[in-house]
Amino acid sequence: MKEITSFLKSQKWTLIISMLYVGTGTLAVCSAYGSDPLYGEWTLYALLITFPVSILSFGFRYADPSVWPVFFIQFIMFLITFFILSLFIKSKPDN
Repeated sequence: MKEITSFLKSQKWTLIISMLYVGTGTLAVCSAYGSDPLYGEWTLYALLITFPVSILSFGFRYADPSVWPVFFIQFIMFLITFFILSLFIKSKPDN
């Protein structure tokens, strides 16, 4: 457990970037229908910006308007995004 905590502390910016990027995609997918409370013109732009992480969720939401599977898919996309970004964003060593 200590290793996981130290890994997350060293990858703080990667975690924040992943949460914002995938979170924006999740919010856009959950606001894609006209009957959704946060529906607006911004959803198209957010979906285009977050296309790589929201395409599967959008396809599933287009087929079935339920949002619970979207949260599961987006959680998996968050994990994938976090681990890919952690390979590219190197943490500074603590002195």
